[in-house]
Amino acid sequence: MGLDLFKLRVFVTVVDRNGYSAAAGHLGLSQGTVSFHVHGLERHLGVSLVRYERRAVRLTPAGEHVYRWAQRLLRDEQHLVRSVRGGHRGRATLGASIAFEQAYFFDKIVAPYRRAHPDVLLSVHFGHSVGMAEAVADHRVDLAYVIGWQVPAGLHYEPLHPARFTLFVARDHLLAGEETVSAAQVADAGLIAAPLDDVERVHYERVLDGLDLGPRDVTLEIDGIQARVLAAAAGLGVLGTFHPAYAGTSTPSGLTPLRLDRPLPSVEVGLLSRRADIPAGGAEALADCIRTTTAETG
Repeated sequence: MGLDLFKLRVFVTVVDRNGYSAAAGHLGLSQGTVSFHVHGLERHLGVSLVRYERRAVRLTPAGEHVYRWAQRLLRDEQHLVRSVRGGHRGRATLGASIAFEQAYFFDKIVAPYRRAHPDVLLSVHFGHSVGMAEAVADHRVDLAYVIGWQVPAGLHYEPLHPARFTLFVARDHLLAGEETVSAAQVADAGLIAAPLDDVERVHYERVLDGLDLGPRDVTLEIDGIQARVLAAAAGLGVLGTFHPAYAGTSTPSGLTPLRLDRPLPSVEVGLLSRRADIPAGGAEALADCIRTTTAETG
């Protein structure tokens, strides 16, 4: 007999809610029923999945593995139900660098793709490039359109185009009227940056170092590109982000680019998939759309 999705859902809920009683309340079941299904899953797999320590649910090593896979199966089930009920004939999930959470990305890539493939359920997740690469490896997204900073083993990386590091300020900012600005002026105004993990911070610091800037010049950390755009538009500092050629003259709302007195560094952007041939169907068509758009100006 195969795995029972309902038992998996009960197990995941116990973990997420940190207890049998809380899971029972959330699912509308008795605590005994919840316990019965979790123990039934353990019997079916022949391993212990959870233990209760200090009034908290702790996963065993096997439980950690089953929990991750159960999450994926349940997400796939939800996507399937939504796809069928919505009349969709395909599905594509894309992880994109948080730098692309801007109007040009939706205008130049998402909108043309949706017009060409209206029956495909498209799911887009924005995040830091390293995290999106890990999402591909973990089967949480089909492919990722990211900065090629770090590629997990076993993934296929296809370089597409450069993206130039560009600095933006509010249109009424003192620096906005300058013909060119120096690194010292940017440092005085203060950089607005994302909170980065150790891996991504190393790469970002190399970019800043190429401009004679550094972590010391970051005066405001905000998670989310749109929140950083709002902060910059409020005059709270200088926003640095990666700008691809196909964005053209498009700028984040309320901001204007600065002209630095030195060349701006670039990074390479590409597509990541779990194998050399990107999953067929909606994801493959999406990859082609990204390739076409970026090749026109890359």
